[in-house]
Amino acid sequence: MHGYPLPENEIQRLTKLREYQILDSLPEATYDRVVRLATINFNVPIALISLIEDERQWFKAKIGFSEQDASRSTSFCAHTICQDDIYVIENALNSEVFSQNPSVIGDAHVRFYAGAPLRAPGGLNIGTLAIIDTKPRKFSDEEVWSLRCLAEMVIDALEMRSMIDRAERSEQRLIDAMESLPNGFVLYDKNDRLVICNQRYRDLYAKSADLMVPGAFFSEIIRKGVERGQYIEAVGREEEWIAKRLKDHNNPGEPIEQKLPDDKWLRVQERRTSEGGFVGFRIDISQLKQQERKLEQLAWTDSLTSALNRHRFMELAGKELDRAKRHNHEMSFMLLDADHFKQINDEYGHAAGDAVLIELVKRSTKVLRAHDLMGRFGGEEFCVLLPDVDAAGAARAAERLRKAVAELPFTFEDQLIKASISIGVATLAADEGLRRLMKRADTALYQAKNAGRDCVQSAA
Repeated sequence: MHGYPLPENEIQRLTKLREYQILDSLPEATYDRVVRLATINFNVPIALISLIEDERQWFKAKIGFSEQDASRSTSFCAHTICQDDIYVIENALNSEVFSQNPSVIGDAHVRFYAGAPLRAPGGLNIGTLAIIDTKPRKFSDEEVWSLRCLAEMVIDALEMRSMIDRAERSEQRLIDAMESLPNGFVLYDKNDRLVICNQRYRDLYAKSADLMVPGAFFSEIIRKGVERGQYIEAVGREEEWIAKRLKDHNNPGEPIEQKLPDDKWLRVQERRTSEGGFVGFRIDISQLKQQERKLEQLAWTDSLTSALNRHRFMELAGKELDRAKRHNHEMSFMLLDADHFKQINDEYGHAAGDAVLIELVKRSTKVLRAHDLMGRFGGEEFCVLLPDVDAAGAARAAERLRKAVAELPFTFEDQLIKASISIGVATLAADEGLRRLMKRADTALYQAKNAGRDCVQSAA
């Protein structure tokens, strides 16, 4: 008899070994050192570490044994792996199980066998450490203990390697998860040194991406980023901005918004970790900010000409008037009206009239300063506020505006349309309110109309 059938429950246990890849995790050199140590320590010609899988036994390391694998039905180790402790056969010729085993009666001439099951922490025997001799021998309690210790050393090494592998896999899973995020992710330790961040985070902060290496201080990254122009809002007030940013970072609360170059906006969300570090997300809200600006523009501007609407003009003009009085500055106001606009609509059509109004605002914008205010008050009537401009300056600005409209015909569908404007100008007087200023400009506009149109009249 070459061997005996294994119990069914043990067969089921053994077939689960495919799920355990722990024996593959140690370098081959580790197994080789163990079997070499076993041959020296026990003075035997053969030592091996094996794993039994399905119907075969395969060897991770061996000395003095030429086979690459063996049938489980004839394997000594197939019986060892079913044991709870050291399995010893002092003389195989006297064994009912192995006396006719091919390894005993054949060229291998096996007589003595001692095997220790390699038991994983979960309780499953996943392999064996065996020593073999070609002559019978006794195996003392001290040698049993020594072989058991050597097997435990293998398991300890395997478990340590397994822990390292699990840690590496966990780290890789974390990295994979971070890199799959659509938002920027960053982690700082309790000393405010960078631990890790994803590529999206680096992409968002392109000007300072090379500074984002493990161990770099948050304050250093911020300061260098300011020097490189990473933070638009810091320009001109660098130290003040850095101090505020560090304060917000060290006392995280509500999300803050951050402006970057190229009209990019981020929402910055930061929280403390249980270890005292910081975890942060960066969410690109550039599209949202652009949509907000469009909505504001729709709410503030005339839908046809893109000049300020009446409500927004009055709101901003009121603020400018308060500023002018507070600092004792000059301020002037113009009220202009397209001459004979009804005739343009009647002769060329309302679409042509709309085109004239649109072009009128464009020409006016080119003549006016960037901080001058222009609004549409209704129909073909527009108003212009000129901060820090006295009466003479306002008259000159009004004349430039009149010429810009009158000297060049307007075009619509290959038609040339001549148009002109009449302008009334008023300059802010002491203790005068916005309504009174506008009323005087309206009176001057009426005078310009009566004077024949296409002219400028200044209020007394």
